[in-house]
Amino acid sequence: MIKIRKDDDYGRGASDGKRRDEKRSDSRYEGNRGDSRRDSSRDGDRPSRPRRDDSRGDSRRSYSRDDDRSSRPRRDDNRGDSRRSYSRDDNRGGSRYEGNRGDSRRDNSRDGDRPSRPRRDDSRGPRTFDKRGGPRGGKRNDGRDFFGKRPPRPAFDENAPDKAEVVANHRFNDISEIDNQVLDLLEKRAFLIRKEGAWRKSRQKSLVDPKLEKLLRGSFDKQAGELGLDAKLTKQLFTLLNQFSLADIRKKFEGDGYKLAPRVDAIAANITGPRSFRYTRMMLAMAASSGSRVALSPVTMNAPNKDLAKGLKQAGAPISWDDNEIRNDGGKLLEFEGSMIFVGEDSFNFYMQLCLALGHAGRCKFSGKPALQLLDIAALNRVLPSLGARLVPINPNNPGLPARLECGGAMDEAVTLPGNLDPDFAAALTLAAWSFPGGLTINGLGKVARDRVAEAVEVLTACGIKAEMNKDSVTVSDGKPEVEIRPQLPLSVRLNSMLMALPLMAGGSINIDGAWPTTDKAKRVVEQLTALGLQVDIATENIIVKKIGDVPEGAAITVGENPDLLPLALPLALKVGETTMSGQIDETVTELLDRMGASYEETEDGIKLLGGSRRWEGTWFSPDPIWSICCALCGYPVPAIVLENHGEVTATWPEFWNFYNSLPTGKMKPRPVREKKDDSRRRIKIR
Repeated sequence: MIKIRKDDDYGRGASDGKRRDEKRSDSRYEGNRGDSRRDSSRDGDRPSRPRRDDSRGDSRRSYSRDDDRSSRPRRDDNRGDSRRSYSRDDNRGGSRYEGNRGDSRRDNSRDGDRPSRPRRDDSRGPRTFDKRGGPRGGKRNDGRDFFGKRPPRPAFDENAPDKAEVVANHRFNDISEIDNQVLDLLEKRAFLIRKEGAWRKSRQKSLVDPKLEKLLRGSFDKQAGELGLDAKLTKQLFTLLNQFSLADIRKKFEGDGYKLAPRVDAIAANITGPRSFRYTRMMLAMAASSGSRVALSPVTMNAPNKDLAKGLKQAGAPISWDDNEIRNDGGKLLEFEGSMIFVGEDSFNFYMQLCLALGHAGRCKFSGKPALQLLDIAALNRVLPSLGARLVPINPNNPGLPARLECGGAMDEAVTLPGNLDPDFAAALTLAAWSFPGGLTINGLGKVARDRVAEAVEVLTACGIKAEMNKDSVTVSDGKPEVEIRPQLPLSVRLNSMLMALPLMAGGSINIDGAWPTTDKAKRVVEQLTALGLQVDIATENIIVKKIGDVPEGAAITVGENPDLLPLALPLALKVGETTMSGQIDETVTELLDRMGASYEETEDGIKLLGGSRRWEGTWFSPDPIWSICCALCGYPVPAIVLENHGEVTATWPEFWNFYNSLPTGKMKPRPVREKKDDSRRRIKIR
C-alpha cells in the first residue's frame, strides 16, 4: 500500500533551484525531461522535482520528499575524512539525498529531537567492526564458515608423510641450496688461486704466495671472529680450502659411465696375482737403509711404490726401476742430514722414512701432496720425544707437512703408543727399530695395529732381525739386516682375496700364481671362503680356489671385522642374501646398499641384510680403487652397476679390468709393446 502525502506536506526544503517540470503528467516517465534521469514523483498535486542548481559542482540527484522538513545541514569541510554522517531528526527534511552537499556522503538523519553525533577524533585509527561472519569472505581464522560450522576433516591417508617428514624435507631443501652456493664459491676460489699458482710457476716461483696467503688468512680470521665462529675450526677450514686449489682437478663426469655387467658363467682362469704393496715397500726400505743389494720382482709400479723409491733416492739410496722391477745397487747408506724428501701422498711411506731418520742425528725436512698437508703430526710428538726427536710444522697454520725433523737425542728402551695414533706408524716404527741402539719395545698395540705390526715382523724375520710379538706389544732387537738379492714377495691379501671370491659368484675355479702369506689376515680370508662352500688349496707358489658346494643360507660374514677386508665382505654378503655382516661398517657400505635398494638394519656389531629385490640406480664415484673392485664383484648379484672413475683402478692394478672383461676364460689381451727409439740414425751437419 502506497501512502500519498498532501501537497502542502511535500516541499522542496531549502533548495532554491527551479523545478524540472511545472506539473506532473499522466506518464510515469516524462518525455520532456531534458536529461537522462527518471522522475520518481507519483502524485499530480505534488510539486515537480526542482531542477539541479548548476552552482553545486557535482552531478548527484536530489530527492525531496517533505516540504516541512528542514534542509540537511551542510557537511563541515574541516572534518578531513570521508566517513558518513548519521544524524537523526524528528522533523524530517524534504529530501533524503540533499542536492547542495558538495561531497559524496549520505545523510541518514531520522530524528530531529535527538542530538547530533559528536565528531570523531582524527588522531584515532580507523574503526573496525566485528561482524558475525568473521573476516571478509565469511571464513573465520579457525577455519569456520559464516554460520560457525567447522569444515569436514580430510580423509585419512596412510601414505601421506607425517609432519616431521614434511619439516625435514623443507630443511633439506633449504640447507641443500646453501651447500650448492658454498660449493660454487669454493670452485671459483680454487680457480683463482690455481691461476695465481700457474703464473708463479711460469716464473720459477713456488705455487703459493706466502704474502697473499697471510693476507687472506688474516681477513678470514677477522670475519670469522665477527660472526662468532670457533677459532680452531676456522683455521682448519682455511687450510682445507687452500687444498682444493693444490689438489688434482676432478674431471667432470660426462657420459654413461662404466657399466659392470659380467657374464655369469663358470670360471676357468689363471692369473699372476699382484704382490703385496706394503711388503714390497718394507723390503725396499730395509735394503736401502742397510745398504744391501736387492732386486724386487714382479712389482706393480703404481704411485705408492714409485713415491717410496723416489724418496729413498733423495736420501742417497742408489735405486732404479722399470715396468715390473725395482733395484737397489747397495753399497751406500741413507743420509738424511740436510735433505728435503718428498714422500708423495701415502702416509705409510712418510712414516717409514721418518722412523728410519730417527737413527741419524741432525735435521731434515719432509714434504708431500695436499693429502699429507692435513695430517695431524701433533699426535706423533707424543711419542717422538721419548725417541730423542721432535717434528715441527714449517707452516704454523698447517697441521701436517711440510715439517722439519730434529733428532739425535737419547732414546728410551720402550715406548707406549697412544690409542688414537695411526696403526701404520706402529708398523713403521717396528720396521725401523733394529737401527736404534739396543732395539726397542713398543707397547699399547690395538687390534688393528697388531695386524699391521705383524706384517712388519714378517719382513724383519725374513731379513734376519729378531722380533717377538706379545698380546699388546712387540720387541725388536738391534742388528744388521741380511736381505736376499731376489726375495720372494707374497701375494696381496686385499687384492687377491677379490680374485679368490670369483668362483663363489659365478662358479668354476681360479688359479693364482704367487705365494699366499701366513698372516692372521690371510688365514681369516681362507676360513671365510671355506665356510661359504669353496675349496682353497694353498701351495708354495700358487693357490687354487674351486667351488664345491652351494652357498649355505644365512651364513654369517665375519671377514669384515678387519677394516682392510670390508670391501670383500660386502659382495659376499650380497651373494648369501639374508645374512649378518659383523664389524664396524663405514658410510661407504651403507651408501652402496642404498644405491642398490637393499633392505638392511644396523645392529650393534654390524649390519643385518634383509630379503627383497635389489636394483642399482644412478652412477657412483668410488672413493678408492679397492671399492671399485668391490663393485666389480657386486656386479654378479646386483648387475648394471655404473662407475664414474673406473680408470683409477688401472693406476693401482693395471691388469684388473683386462682380466675382468675377459672372464670366464681370463685370457687377457697382450700388453702393447713400447716402441724403442732408433739411435742408429744420426743427423750430420754439413758445413
